[in-house]
Amino acid sequence: MTHLLRRPACLANGKISARARPVLPRWPRIAYHRNVVSATQFPPVEEDTQEEDDFSESRELILSVLRSNATKRDAREYITKYSDHLDSAEKRKRQGFAKKVLRSVSEASRGFDLYGSAPIELKDMIRVAVIKIRGVGDLTPNILGNIGKTILRLQRLGMSPVIVVDPVAENGPAWMQRAEGFASNAQIKQMTGIAARIAAAIEKPLSCDNSQSPVGLHVRPQNGHKHPGKSAILPSMFTHVAPYLQSSIKWSLPHLMFIAMTNKIVPIITPLVYNEYSSRYAIAAADDIVYEMVNKISGIASPEVITLDKVIYIDPLGGIPSVERHSGAHILVNLEQEYNDIMRELDPIMNPPNRQSAVLSVLSNKARAEQYNGVHISNLNSFRKLLAVAPPSTSGLITTPVVAASQSTRNPLIYNLLTDRPVISSSLPVDGKRASIQHTTLLRHGMPVMMIYSSQGMYLPEYPRMGSLRTSSDTQVSNGLSTMRDGVADVDLVKLVQLIENSFGRDLDVQHYLKRVNGNIAGLVIAGNYEGGAIITWEKVPSNPLDHVAYLDKFAVLRRNQGSAGVADIVFKAMSDKLFPKELIWRSRTENPVNKWYFDRSKGSLRLPGKRWTMFYRGYDTREDDRLQDYIDVCTSIEPSFKKLGA
Repeated sequence: MTHLLRRPACLANGKISARARPVLPRWPRIAYHRNVVSATQFPPVEEDTQEEDDFSESRELILSVLRSNATKRDAREYITKYSDHLDSAEKRKRQGFAKKVLRSVSEASRGFDLYGSAPIELKDMIRVAVIKIRGVGDLTPNILGNIGKTILRLQRLGMSPVIVVDPVAENGPAWMQRAEGFASNAQIKQMTGIAARIAAAIEKPLSCDNSQSPVGLHVRPQNGHKHPGKSAILPSMFTHVAPYLQSSIKWSLPHLMFIAMTNKIVPIITPLVYNEYSSRYAIAAADDIVYEMVNKISGIASPEVITLDKVIYIDPLGGIPSVERHSGAHILVNLEQEYNDIMRELDPIMNPPNRQSAVLSVLSNKARAEQYNGVHISNLNSFRKLLAVAPPSTSGLITTPVVAASQSTRNPLIYNLLTDRPVISSSLPVDGKRASIQHTTLLRHGMPVMMIYSSQGMYLPEYPRMGSLRTSSDTQVSNGLSTMRDGVADVDLVKLVQLIENSFGRDLDVQHYLKRVNGNIAGLVIAGNYEGGAIITWEKVPSNPLDHVAYLDKFAVLRRNQGSAGVADIVFKAMSDKLFPKELIWRSRTENPVNKWYFDRSKGSLRLPGKRWTMFYRGYDTREDDRLQDYIDVCTSIEPSFKKLGA
């Protein structure tokens, strides 16, 4: 059922007067109780049957996604994060399901299995996903209907979506400036019609061409869609003072959205703001509405009750275009590290767009090219602001309507909810078979990445004596290329050693290691507060002492960041693409479970004599055709650097 909540006739300082209160639908009283795989639905008489059907449907969806390309860690983290507080019987049922999920993906488990048999904690929290949709008027009923199904799946998998309408694509930016800054009746009617189409897509996804339907229409489910969703087109919950400015927007009625969410209703919001002095509406930029919501939700004093998990833009142009990916989008953007570089890529003068999209199939003139890049620059700047105020765990997604409508297990919205990762890894070689063209970008506020390079070889600083190991807990690195001081890398060696030992789970023989690598260090990569890093050395070729090769000596990620945080991808990409794109080799113990990850990112590999080690190499100028023995000789000559177990 689509509900239209009417705007109160009088607002004073964001408070509702006694003579003008919002007309709310008569929702049943439901406690804060949300199930990851069984949503409480309406009407109550269908509750038992519907819960079982939803549990079965969601179970199959979870299993299909996790089986496709996920790890045991992904399964554990998803179930821990999105399971709710349940009664004893229901908790046992869900924990049994959790064990089944974990068993189903155990054979495909890859990477570091850090959790072992750790218990799964069930939590009670509203996890919000703010979804902005641009260009609804250009979408076919089929695409919009399938987007509605995706939104319902997100809800049934534990997310609480809220939709923000962005009408600019249908009308152009100048449309917002008409009527002397205030919205005309025709504009309000058009935006309400767009919201009605989205509501119909959620409530009956197979038939959503309701652009002319009156808002508030009671939509009945069609055959084949057993349990429709619920949506509510909310009134303007935002106020502002004249003249219109983003900083003047206030979210005056947030409880309207939260009431809907706790009743399993998807709120739909139009970008109308109410002027307290003129008693008229103005049209705000949808990005400003999203920012106010993200800022307020992120600042709530009780994060154990509600938190912001995702911000999603469904945009006709899709993800942020990448020069190196030719006709595809960036896979993962670490904004702290990459923002400036991407802005330079999007400069329409320096780098005209070279990517075709579903909407702008031909960039026929400069004006269209500037408009195309302008949208991407606007989206990038928007997410930079949003993720700067959001919790560190919040991630952003930009994708196309066609991709968002996909009903496959590779739908990036569903896949990211279950794994907190992009569909493919950003550190895969661009020309590799697994690096297919994508039109979705995952964005994180991320962390700075420091890179140090030396063509002659550098030293690590002196390691303190035992008993004097002191380091600052808030150590931060500078972003980008850094320098040395008299040939010594400006790094915190204590924290670097702690990172290596935490990642490998073994003690480093520090003095032995420094004696081997000092003076030969070719490059260092440090991510964030020593959350990940790499040490690359120049190794002499035994058969030709005048020749050397870049060797990845240590690649480490803190255990808490191994997996979905993307730290490994960030460090590996900085090392292999920025510092050593020409040639890089490394070795790994043959039984190492992370070797599958290495295989995917290497140009070639070889099991070394003795079968204890497997060698990998990558780069655009490798020597496997005529001097592969150089690599073998280097990798077999490296001495182990960890202390013997039990020593």
